[in-house]
Amino acid sequence: MNQQSKIVSFFQFQLPALAWSIFIFAVSSIPSGRIPALIDYTDKVLHAGVFGVLCWLIHIALFFQPNVKLKKHSALIALLLTMFYGIIDEYHQMYTPGRTTEFWDFLADTTGGGVYLLLNTYFRFYIMNEDVTESS
Repeated sequence: MNQQSKIVSFFQFQLPALAWSIFIFAVSSIPSGRIPALIDYTDKVLHAGVFGVLCWLIHIALFFQPNVKLKKHSALIALLLTMFYGIIDEYHQMYTPGRTTEFWDFLADTTGGGVYLLLNTYFRFYIMNEDVTESS
């Protein structure tokens, strides 16, 4: 892969996941007094949606890589990275004025990633080329 292809690949596949991660961090940095009050379950639905999108974007970033092993396990790795980022997000909120760390938010984050994986498994959004072997 030449340098120009690597740059195009980064902007097309990796940058969206990175940008969404930064968006999540920025929103998590907003003090609670500036966020409109939500019904409790609405907050969890938002968490699940935001982290479902993160899992999807990480999956794309990993799936469209030349590394066959990374591509093969991209969905599982995406879920694990989404869960890890959910932990980091909750930890970060401990230091944001008026925000709290909640296990239920982490669970909603993980559920969002899991729902994406179930949808991906059912609809098979991305399919590995069967001609690709482990030796590639």
